[in-house]
Amino acid sequence: MPRLQAFTRAGRGDVSSHVLVTSLEEIYSEAVGKLEDPVERVGQPGFRLSTGTVHGLKVSVALRPVGPSALAILLEELSRLGAKVVLNLDTAFALAPRLGIGTVVLATASIKGDGVSRTYSPAEVPAVADFELLRHIQQALSLHNIVPETGLVWSVDAFYLSEQFLEQGVRNYGKLALALDMDTAALYSVAMARKLQAASVLVVESSLPKGVERGALYQEGEGLHEKVLSVFSKLLKPLLEALTLHMEKSRAKLRQAALTQ
Repeated sequence: MPRLQAFTRAGRGDVSSHVLVTSLEEIYSEAVGKLEDPVERVGQPGFRLSTGTVHGLKVSVALRPVGPSALAILLEELSRLGAKVVLNLDTAFALAPRLGIGTVVLATASIKGDGVSRTYSPAEVPAVADFELLRHIQQALSLHNIVPETGLVWSVDAFYLSEQFLEQGVRNYGKLALALDMDTAALYSVAMARKLQAASVLVVESSLPKGVERGALYQEGEGLHEKVLSVFSKLLKPLLEALTLHMEKSRAKLRQAALTQ
């Protein structure tokens, strides 16, 4: 293995076993601000990685470019550097009418509408979250009085979609999927291939039933930008706590297993 990975420019010792990943620069910067004594590695354009501590435990936060291909590159390099658990935090496009702007979605699984996930495993192989990690996330969110929607999402390669594509997708998946995103299917498929534990937490920033087009998060002055970013801000503390709780439980299991051998 090369000393430094090609895109993250990180090496052994630069990455925790537990990593929070996002494509949103504001959220990356805010998450890094919650780490104690963070050390940052700046990689190829769009890739940044910071590692510090939370409650005395080593945790990493990674920024990546938008899209499943960039996510797959990041996951491959994190896996090579010793990461075991990846929590992806990003945006979603609501398909279910009950989801409002700012609703938090925990993706239990994803319909493979993208190419990356099907590169790692056939379409008929499920793209499923790690349910132990999801349980820790649910517990942490509950302690902070955050009530998410939990269920299936649909992942596709494109951010902007034609009306015809959406109409066909809603006919096929509208009664099954809560929301649409770009990355969850790739996250779960790469995680399965590389034996990682992964979960995807999404915040609704646009909605098909409510007529809010994708990209509204980036439109200043619309009120949605501040609303959605405030939800992300509220999520960071419990999600980092969920990672540390998972880390502690995993270490306890390893110690118990060693004692019984």
